Amino acid sequence: MPATDLLLWRRFIEGDEEAYACIYRQYVDSLYAYASCFISDKCQVEDCIQDLFIKIYQNRKSLKETDNIKLYLFVALKRQLFNSLRKEVESISLEDAAPVFSIEYTVEDRMIEREQDASKNERILEMLKTLNPHQKEIIYYRFEEGLSYEEIGLLMEMKAQSAQNIVQRAFKKLREAFSPEDFFLFLLFFTKL
Repeated sequence: MPATDLLLWRRFIEGDEEAYACIYRQYVDSLYAYASCFISDKCQVEDCIQDLFIKIYQNRKSLKETDNIKLYLFVALKRQLFNSLRKEVESISLEDAAPVFSIEYTVEDRMIEREQDASKNERILEMLKTLNPHQKEIIYYRFEEGLSYEEIGLLMEMKAQSAQNIVQRAFKKLREAFSPEDFFLFLLFFTKL
């Protein structure tokens, strides 16, 4: 990540209000899209993001340095979402309360904006439905957010190689289940070629 992330974060930690505002403006849209993959309730998504920014502001003096603000915020927001869902469903075990990643909403919105051909849209959604939530989540991080496999590993608490293997298995599954044209359409959509 650029040195500017490290400098911006340092300024924020030291109490620079403009740095805080800059971080918010730069990442709020990505955080919103990310959180919407876990929670469909827009108000709850907004509350979690607001709580995250309040929390980092209040605790800024004790925060660790980072040279990758986006990854730092994604990890923190994922924890915030988990805690929000856990409070909501106290009678369910922690494992059952873990948010399940779903990319359908983000993909549908993006497809409406970028693609007018309904049959292609339906095909991509059909292909996504064959993937498990774990595969969808890693594909989202890699191709929507542009995270490296190392960053995905940190975010999902796994080795970078494991994240890469999951993507490769997902692609293999899609290649076996769909035509080469459909698989190419899928790659084209997610890699923004």
